[in-house]
Amino acid sequence: MDGNEENKNQSFIDKLHKEYLKRVDYFNVPEDELTRYSWVGNKKIKICAIKVFYDEPGYDCYTLFFATKNNKNNSDEFIKFDFSKETENPEFSHKIRGGTKYKLSWLKNKGLLDEEIENDVIPGSIFSWPGENWNVDIFRERWSKEWVDYEYDITQKAEEIPTPIQPFPQTRQRFFVDRYHFNDMLEDIDDSQFTDEFNQCLFAYENEKWFLCAVGLGSCLEHLMYIILKNYDEKGYRDKQNNGIFKGFPKAPTSRDYVLAFRKNPINISMRQESFINSLFMIRNSVDHHNTGKTQKNACDLLLDGISDFYNDYYEKSVLYKPDK
Repeated sequence: MDGNEENKNQSFIDKLHKEYLKRVDYFNVPEDELTRYSWVGNKKIKICAIKVFYDEPGYDCYTLFFATKNNKNNSDEFIKFDFSKETENPEFSHKIRGGTKYKLSWLKNKGLLDEEIENDVIPGSIFSWPGENWNVDIFRERWSKEWVDYEYDITQKAEEIPTPIQPFPQTRQRFFVDRYHFNDMLEDIDDSQFTDEFNQCLFAYENEKWFLCAVGLGSCLEHLMYIILKNYDEKGYRDKQNNGIFKGFPKAPTSRDYVLAFRKNPINISMRQESFINSLFMIRNSVDHHNTGKTQKNACDLLLDGISDFYNDYYEKSVLYKPDK
């Protein structure tokens, strides 16, 4: 990148940031709530602009925008992509009617977006603009308004909800929800306590409380294992001595007790599966205040992956189980 282009990008970032902070000031946000906003204080972001095909008269393209947390570099960044050729097809321009988030999801599924970029999208920062003439004041004003207004509304909603059972978090970025299908998982399991526990973990994740998130996810994993065992028991599983699946199961089980139960019929996990389960609990126990933020986040991501795998690999089988006649 030449010096002129770099200066132009920095000028764009500075002007956009100024509009963002101006919009935050408009709401008179108390200082103790500023942590809920993604571009205040010392927080740094990476802005991504993606040129894509636009199948409408008057324009041959439009630009998708989003921002991610920039944890690697202590500075704001601005990067551009041109996927106009890759998106000049009916699948992208005609079939996708869900808006900008679904356009970005399509790019992700085609492998066009770097995993690090798409996994850390800041909620509310997704925006689009027709054509390429977006380096103007009206664009920065509109994007900043939508971005900050979204974060303000989410903050207000969190303050106003009185029920202890939280709904599925709306502050998670769309890519995260698409990747793990957590909303569908919670609806299928339909256990209010598990839903509440899991969503508290996502709340901790969203607020970068990695220790709380990891410990909570470990408990959620144990809870999900219990639900799976209970499903088999309620579906009528009995061993050769006609004992239910909880025969001899301790009243205060540990993760080891759950692994031992999964070793037995009807689940009967393999040694490789057992090693995988034990590794998840080891990850849960490894997260402490000595870890770096990046290490802690990666541990939480692995635990979320593990819960997703448990749901996909074991839960459905427990629901569909029918005892041998």
